[in-house]
Amino acid sequence: MSNRYDVVIVGAGTAGSYAGHLLAKNGFSVAIVERKRVDDIFKVTGDAIGSHHVESLGLGLESGVAMIHYKGADVFSPDMSVRYRVLGEGYGLDMSKWGPWLARQAVNNGATIYERRSVTAPILDNGRVAGVKVTSEDGHGESEVIGKVVIDASGATGVVRSRLPSNWLISEPLLPEDASYAYREIIEVDYDIEEPEFIKIYLDNNISPGGYWWLFPKSRNTMNIGLGIWGKLVKEKGLNPRQNYEKYLANSKYVHGRKIIHSGGGIVPTRRPLKSMVGPSILAVGDAAVAVNPVHGGGLGPALESAKLASDAVAAAFEKGDLSMKGLWSYNTSYLKVYGIKQAKLDVFRLMLQSLSDEEINKGLKARILTEDDVLEISIKGSMSIGAVRRVRAGAKLLSVPSLAVKLVTALNYMKSIGSIYERYPSDPGSIDKWSVELISKYNEYRKKLGLPMMMN
Repeated sequence: MSNRYDVVIVGAGTAGSYAGHLLAKNGFSVAIVERKRVDDIFKVTGDAIGSHHVESLGLGLESGVAMIHYKGADVFSPDMSVRYRVLGEGYGLDMSKWGPWLARQAVNNGATIYERRSVTAPILDNGRVAGVKVTSEDGHGESEVIGKVVIDASGATGVVRSRLPSNWLISEPLLPEDASYAYREIIEVDYDIEEPEFIKIYLDNNISPGGYWWLFPKSRNTMNIGLGIWGKLVKEKGLNPRQNYEKYLANSKYVHGRKIIHSGGGIVPTRRPLKSMVGPSILAVGDAAVAVNPVHGGGLGPALESAKLASDAVAAAFEKGDLSMKGLWSYNTSYLKVYGIKQAKLDVFRLMLQSLSDEEINKGLKARILTEDDVLEISIKGSMSIGAVRRVRAGAKLLSVPSLAVKLVTALNYMKSIGSIYERYPSDPGSIDKWSVELISKYNEYRKKLGLPMMMN
């Protein structure tokens, strides 16, 4: 078996398998290095994906992959007195089938999957990534898989990009304050879940500080239930999502008759896009590229989108004969246009939300200063119409919690200004340093208003 390929992909999760499928279908020789067996690929997530991602990419889901069709989300205030019903179609996936199905799509199109292989380091040659070093669980020692291009699809830890030289833009670290630490269980309960076509999101800083806890039905009597905690608080206060789950949810009414089907946790990136998702002959996709919604942590849709855009950029780079950072740069610009600008705006909103107390959230939701339509518009566009912003500003002045009024209006202003900076993202690497200085300055201006420490880079 050859160990030289056009493209080497690290990780056969959602982004890696989909990128492998697209590139192999396009005629490239593709190797996917995966630490699990294909049949055991199982990403720990909330298991939900917006139907627009599935439809826009033309994914014909195999029977049984989607367990339930969602009509929207119910969002509850900390004191449970207010429920927002935000409409939006989606699917609840069986992740034990989703992962292997996507991987098989790649194999069926000609990709080779190296199962039970762990990547230990990137191979660097003349200032570019030329492949990866891998070890095998079967005891065959270390070997090399060589590629003209490498795609890091290894998840939030970014096992390739995190081991690249620190002066490479793509090696930008994921800091605790830009992540959520989550734990969830898939369980069977002994009662019928009310309105299983609506996922449930609960805002409660006692149970899930700086995040939320969720109940996503998968059928009438099975669910994905879990919580996420802001990584900043995990680091500073030693909080643990599994301990909070056991303390607050494991014996609650929501899990009556609890039979655990699967349990697990992980790190969820919740931040603005990387300064660059590419380097010399290297790209990152999915969680490895922090391609995730910063507000709710949903990553399956962005993973697919990033895989598609990265695959397009790789194909174009091969056609031009330029696999340098500059040759792959179009991935950065296309990702920002499709999803990244919205992601950046939502990151601004995320920081504001994490600064709120339960009292502020309760009073703000009761005053309905943001309507369900406003929440939907923010989630879809990362912004609000001028008329809606004016209404929010006018209503905020009447709130009995002036701190919330100030934070909300401030966030809306900075969502616009920071989004504008991302709209001016450089078309080539030459201007990235100047652009980055402007971005960090604006972020620090905003963070100062929220009482957060300054960003360094």
